[in-house]
Amino acid sequence: MTLLRRLSIFAPPVLLGLILSLIYLIPHNPVLQESAIRPDLPCGTVLNGWYGERAQESKEEREALAADTRFSKALYRRCKSRYDEDAIFLSAPSNNIGEYITYGPRISVSIVYSGSDMNSSIHRPERCLPSQGHQELTGTDVGLSLSNGKDITFRRLSSYTLPQRPGEVRTEHIHYYVFVGHASITHTHLGRTFRDMWDRVFRGYVQRWAYFQIGAEWGGNTGITEQEAEQALREIVSELAQRQIDWQQLQN
Repeated sequence: MTLLRRLSIFAPPVLLGLILSLIYLIPHNPVLQESAIRPDLPCGTVLNGWYGERAQESKEEREALAADTRFSKALYRRCKSRYDEDAIFLSAPSNNIGEYITYGPRISVSIVYSGSDMNSSIHRPERCLPSQGHQELTGTDVGLSLSNGKDITFRRLSSYTLPQRPGEVRTEHIHYYVFVGHASITHTHLGRTFRDMWDRVFRGYVQRWAYFQIGAEWGGNTGITEQEAEQALREIVSELAQRQIDWQQLQN
């Protein structure tokens, strides 16, 4: 047996040992890195022309996700002073809240924070919405420009739910969502997965991802048109994305 053949016998285990030893060169940060989106949604009349009320996650949501999953949910509607005679109301019914009257589409906003296991804390809405009665989900990518000069690409889903009472018609739904990590934003489940793997290996940290979802109803018995719902969604997305996301952290 030649010397070269003898050395080739040891080549595979030596090469494997060198590859495994590279793990000591990979950076590692044991501290869970927080998402760049703030946890508490603003409520009251803190937004420009909007009134927000705290909402509670459902029992089904809590049971479907891991016990250490965190929720932040709120409902928003446009508001004006009840003494403003020039207020232009849309077709939805109004409610008095103190000195304010809310009107127009009702926008539901959710921020769901992953726990220690990302896969058991956050799911794609394409997976969970059908279990909530939504049918014929159709998805497109929508880019939105914020007044702070930032751009975000959201995933937009449309769906409908069937009426609960005889004589009613189906309700249409629009959903916008995006995933916010420690230093990145992505609108796809696959993009989030690959970014999470990249940050674990090359940046050495495990991060908390947040699922940021905004939705509105139209048609049916809501008295809201699709155009009204779409316009309201884009307005509240622009307001909240600028307030809730730490843009400086995303640049790190």
